[in-house]
Amino acid sequence: MGIADFETSAVWNWKRDPSGRVISEFEGLRELLAAVYVDRSKSDSWKWALSSNGKFSVKNLSVILDEQFLGTPVAPLATLRNRLVPKKLEIFVWRSLKGRLPVRLELDKRGIDLNSLRCPLCDNDLESVDHVLVSCIKASKVWERIFKWWKMGSFSNFCLQDVLGDCDDSTTSTKFGNLFGLP
Repeated sequence: MGIADFETSAVWNWKRDPSGRVISEFEGLRELLAAVYVDRSKSDSWKWALSSNGKFSVKNLSVILDEQFLGTPVAPLATLRNRLVPKKLEIFVWRSLKGRLPVRLELDKRGIDLNSLRCPLCDNDLESVDHVLVSCIKASKVWERIFKWWKMGSFSNFCLQDVLGDCDDSTTSTKFGNLFGLP
């Protein structure tokens, strides 16, 4: 049975109808899949070429990345972060630094139509990762308390990259960088 045969029996149950760029991307995907033939009488399998046993594992990938980027020999899983920081927080920080949080500006870039791109909390600026996590009035109040708790002086606006990035002269960067195992 080919994918085209499957396509005729498929029912697309969308929560909401696709719009904008999503429609063209979906049509492109359907065109690519139209050329695929699946022979169900034979079993297909995927093999991980970078492993001797052909099976993928996150641990194996971590070791390969350590060897490639940190040089050899390296401690096992040297890329692991601070174990005191919850994994969910590490993922959240990574996603925020990569612009992968579902804030209005990022959703708009991905073709999702929204009524407004302005921050729903303060309506002072576009809802970006930096705005939501740092410069929004609500976020600023949280940062002021954190700075006071850490006895770091007065709070001034900064961007998330300054806090978690590689700013050499920032005590803020040093504190957060040490916490998350960043350089």
